[in-house]
Order: sequence, then structure tokens, then C-alpha cells
Amino acid sequence: MRRVKEKNLRVFKLTVLAIILAVLCTCSAASAYNLRVSSTEEGDYISIQAAIDKAEAGDTIFIGPGIYVENVKINKEVRIWSDSRKPEDTIIRAADPMESTVEISVDRVSFSGFGIEGSEKTGILLTGAKSCYVNNNLVQGAEAGILLKNSESNIISNNLITLNEKGIRLESSNSNDIQSNLIAYNYGPGISLETSSRNLIYNNYFKNAENVEDNAENVNNTWQSSLTVRQNIVRGPYIAGNFWSNPEGKGFSDTGVDENNNGICDTSYNITGGGTDNSPLFPKVPNAVKTLESRLNASAYEQGLVDREDVTGSKTGITPEAENATSEEASAEKKSPGPGPVIVGLAMGTAYILRRNR
Repeated sequence: MRRVKEKNLRVFKLTVLAIILAVLCTCSAASAYNLRVSSTEEGDYISIQAAIDKAEAGDTIFIGPGIYVENVKINKEVRIWSDSRKPEDTIIRAADPMESTVEISVDRVSFSGFGIEGSEKTGILLTGAKSCYVNNNLVQGAEAGILLKNSESNIISNNLITLNEKGIRLESSNSNDIQSNLIAYNYGPGISLETSSRNLIYNNYFKNAENVEDNAENVNNTWQSSLTVRQNIVRGPYIAGNFWSNPEGKGFSDTGVDENNNGICDTSYNITGGGTDNSPLFPKVPNAVKTLESRLNASAYEQGLVDREDVTGSKTGITPEAENATSEEASAEKKSPGPGPVIVGLAMGTAYILRRNR
């Protein structure tokens, strides 16, 4: 009888505990809200920052299509998603170009579906952040497209990062996943790592004059995943390493060899500064590369190169015309034979006679 009572008491306690947990979970779920931002005043807010300031941890903020001119600071554990999931029609443009367009300074933030522009510094900055998910954004026109500072265990995936000075940069940031990004036509390195290790960098499409900044840190990071049967970024059959191209379309992957037809180059790719991609991707499906290229703006990149040359010329104070004229004058001086010894002798003799006649 005593054992039965003890058993019943235990069952009762477990039942009460289960009810309490269920109530707590229900309350927690009920406390998470959806907030809406619209540039046409149809939502709860017309400013993304205003919605963040009002939100609580766990809330989701949906952003309607439009252009939002502001510098967004995310300091709460929230999810911020564009309604359309199309970066082309939901754009965040920095109000202050000397600040990051978007700054994430807290853990477990999800940020997806935006066009990021207008900052001369950083498109998306993660500082001291962990376990964040930055996905499906178009980041362009900054000194660094996406910058991680003292940040760990974040996933940076499926972003288009282009026309920046540097595509992705990691500073003192470890154990992050950089995967499935289109990192192309940046004016400096596609990716740069400083005092950063144990990062997993794979299934990215690199197409820059300098894909990886030459740095000894590169050897401390992994440049391919384990071989996984799943379609990769160039529609090959395996997730593995990265696709390595250049603006001329004659990079390692473009010119590689794939004799066994598995979509992976037969030889490894040595990363500048150290490190190796042991499974660089091969363009097994030619149209896949063309599809990726259709998302890029090569003409804007080329114009950017021209603009940089013009700026360099104006800073030195020498225009191309003046530089050519200077070169021609220097050439003429070199070609001129000078007065010659006979003429010099006559001039000296004349000067001597004139002095005597005085």
C-alpha cells in the first residue's frame, strides 16, 4: 500500500511538472510577436530601427518592399526578414555613409533578404556576435561587404557580395561557416582573414582579381567541407570545396581538369598565404556558371576600375595628357645632340677676344 502511494505521488509530481513546463512554453511562445515595417505606412512602423527598439527578444520583424534610408543597429535577439525575400526590392541604404549600414552586436540574430548599400565603411558588421544567421543579402559598395569582428559560430550563406573593396573580412573571428556565397567583382580580395582560425569556407563562388588575401592565417582555416551528395553552387553533384575564377573567366576552376566527371577538379588548389582547397569545384554544368554570371554586373566593375584610375591620377596632380607631354620632353632631351665640341670652342674663343678688346 505504501509503495502504491509513493508511486502515485511520483506520478502526480511528474504530471504537475509537465503542466508547469507546458504553461511556460505556451507563455514563451505567446510572448513572441510579429512586427511589420512598411515604407508606405501600411505596417506597424515605417522605420526598421523603430521596430527593433520596440521589439523584444524572440520577436520577428517583417520588412515590406521599399528603400529604407537608415543605419540599422540590431542589439536584440530578433529575426529580421524581408517580406519578398528579394534583396533587389527591399533595400537598406546607409543614412550616414561613415557608419555601417547594418550592425549586429548580439547573439542569435537572423537577418535575411535585403539589399545593403550606401556605406563607405561596412555593409553588414557583426561585432561580438555568436550564432547569427546572415543569409540571402545583396551587399555592395562598401570598404568591406561583410565584416566579422570578435564573432564566433555564425553562418554567412547565400549572399551576393560584389563591388566592395573587400568582399568578406574576418578579424579575430573563429569557427564561422562561410558557405554558398557569390563573392565576385570586388576590387580587393574576395575574402580576408586576420587572427582568425577554425573557420569553414566552402561552396562559395569566387570571381575576383585576388580571391584570398595573402595571409598566413589562411592555413588555420578549412577550405572545403566533407564530400556531401547535394547540388553545389555551380549545380555539380557534390558539396565540397569552392569555385575559383577570376574576372577574365580563366581561374583555377575554369581551366581545371575533371577526368572522372564528378564536378571536382582533379588537383587541389593552393590558397595564397597557406591552406589548401582539396576539392575545388569544376563547372560540370556550363549553364550554371552563366546563370550565376547573369546576377553580376561586370560593366559596373569595369567602370569602377576606370574611376579608380582617374582618382589616382588626380591625387598625384598629373593628368594623362600632362604625363605624356612630360615623357615627350624627356625623350626630346635625350635625343638632342647638344652644341658639340666645335661650337663650344668657337664660343670660348669669341669670349676671350671680347675680354681682350675691353
